[in-house]
Amino acid sequence: MVKKIKEKHSPKESPSFHEIRSAQLKKYSLILMLILTLSMIAFGVYLYMTTSYQQYQIVQKNQTSSSDELMRKMKQMLDEEKARQVTLPPTPTPETNMSTVIENNQSADKALEHNETQATTPAVSQAHEEENKAHELSEVSDYQRSIKESGKPHKPHEVVRKKYPEGTTPKLAIIIDDVSFPWQTRMIKDIPYKVTPSFFPPTKGHPETVRLSHEFEFAMIHLPMESKNYSSPEPDTLNIVDSSEVIERRIKRIKEWFPELVYYNNHTGGSFTADYNAMDRLVKIMKEHGLVFVDSRTVGNSKAPEITKKYDMFLYSRDVFLDNSLDKNLIRIQLKEAVMKAKKHGYAIAIGHPHKNTLEVLRDSRDLLEGIDLVYLKDL
Repeated sequence: MVKKIKEKHSPKESPSFHEIRSAQLKKYSLILMLILTLSMIAFGVYLYMTTSYQQYQIVQKNQTSSSDELMRKMKQMLDEEKARQVTLPPTPTPETNMSTVIENNQSADKALEHNETQATTPAVSQAHEEENKAHELSEVSDYQRSIKESGKPHKPHEVVRKKYPEGTTPKLAIIIDDVSFPWQTRMIKDIPYKVTPSFFPPTKGHPETVRLSHEFEFAMIHLPMESKNYSSPEPDTLNIVDSSEVIERRIKRIKEWFPELVYYNNHTGGSFTADYNAMDRLVKIMKEHGLVFVDSRTVGNSKAPEITKKYDMFLYSRDVFLDNSLDKNLIRIQLKEAVMKAKKHGYAIAIGHPHKNTLEVLRDSRDLLEGIDLVYLKDL
């Protein structure tokens, strides 16, 4: 009995070597397959992530490029708008004493014409003081202040005028000074008759003047010259202490920018044009380069008539400033004055500035110009 029980509980026979080996191979195969599967999954995820990231970078680059271009255009528009706002006139107020301004504007021009400039002090209101700030980029402030500060009347040389045959239609040349920005040229081109834009040489503040000048059949150079009163001169303004070499370098540089333009008028220049030696150096160089000087007459004792006569050059001189005030009614009165002078002398030269009010008055005042031939300055 005991023997049977022992036999019944005897251990089973151990698996063979081949069975163990086969089991291990199956185990390792499963592990290897699992590793390969996981590797393939990981590689697929890597490829997907890499491709997606590259595509993301491309999209981001394109978006960045588009954003940069948009920001550049927006900055350009903002800069242009800021520049436009600088020269926009303030809104006229009812307190403006119109009759006083008219009287002073007319008396100033008559004083120059009759060689008896009188020191006049316009009675200006607070509105006019703000309005005068809009003139800081023009010759008008230099002209008015030089009259106000003169201790005694100036006696400039008599303006020598061209003679036209009797019966010739009177001619009027209107110059728009300080032209610098696209919005100004757009408004000038809206004027339904010939006007002559006078462009600043290009600077960081107005870099497009060369390109803008190409939009016009005829244009001039507005040459910055030392002022008596102006506190914010243009870069490379000609000064009375400048040597002939300095002046010639400046003229040559401007000619490189504007090779087709030969008529130059002074921007401010109250001090420069009143200095005999400075004007002698400038006019001599201009004649050598085949250029023509146009006197904006920003000061009563300009030496331009005397110097141009010395070098046997004809001098074009301003007769009327159109926008001593930015009130539209007063601009129209000045335009009428220019027409009267054209009829009296056979021709006249009026100078305005690219203020919104000035350009709108010129656009809408064709009725004031009946019987007058509107011409470019070169056609006088």
